[in-house]
Amino acid sequence: MIDLLSFEMARAAFEERRYTDAVSGLEPLLERNPDDRALRELLARSYFGAAMLGKAEAQARELVRRAPADGYAHLLLARSLERQSRTSEARGHRVMAHVLGADD
Repeated sequence: MIDLLSFEMARAAFEERRYTDAVSGLEPLLERNPDDRALRELLARSYFGAAMLGKAEAQARELVRRAPADGYAHLLLARSLERQSRTSEARGHRVMAHVLGADD
């Protein structure tokens, strides 16, 4: 079971744009709870906010792998790739995000 206090502290750090603090709190939680989708998504968003783009991409790819019909996961992956100047690779995920209703 997820440690709710630690999760809430990490989420608060994210909301305060203290992305590296959020990452520090979320990484150990994800190690103990690898199937928790909300946790993985918040970690991916925190990596993105902290400009840890390779890690954001890896988590977003895992989200897409686990739930291919999740439009937000495709959007997060597309944005991570675009920010790394990999627009052609991002294009398919951007289209999927749009089709699934998860536009920016």
